[in-house]
Amino acid sequence: MSSRRSALESSKASGDALEAEIVQVIDALEYVSDHTATWHDAKTSTLLEASRSLPFYGIVLVEPETPIEIKGCQIETSNGDRSTRGRFYVKRAAHEQLLEAAGMYLLVVYLPRPGLPQVARAIVPATLVDELLADRWYDVGGSRSEQEVAKLAWSHVIDPAGVDPSVTVGCSR
Repeated sequence: MSSRRSALESSKASGDALEAEIVQVIDALEYVSDHTATWHDAKTSTLLEASRSLPFYGIVLVEPETPIEIKGCQIETSNGDRSTRGRFYVKRAAHEQLLEAAGMYLLVVYLPRPGLPQVARAIVPATLVDELLADRWYDVGGSRSEQEVAKLAWSHVIDPAGVDPSVTVGCSR
């Protein structure tokens, strides 16, 4: 197995673990299986309001039945011989569906350690993410399910000055 495949599988496993934890700790979220929809991971079951551990950007609350796509990235990642801030990986087709449904992204920055400790979270409307992704889309070759993707450094959304890797975000219950 190539290291690229291992990294992709590891990213998928990390994403699945983060999604499961987020849905468990945020009472207003309800899990949405891939059999129901592949373009979002959860939806709000009740009104969702901002908290210290879950700040909102560009909105003050999220109404019930709003689709939520949960995206995670490591606080830092290797970029050849140095480190760079982690990036959220967004698939164009899923993003377009989230936009159409007036959905939200729940962005999570985590440490690459057992348990994936979370150091930052944010709820951001898909419309704001769309603006940040302008001119970042590129084609993916090969037999991947997605055709067009974009990457967005977490620091383009969340202020790095407010992220302390020694402090994890609390649970929202």
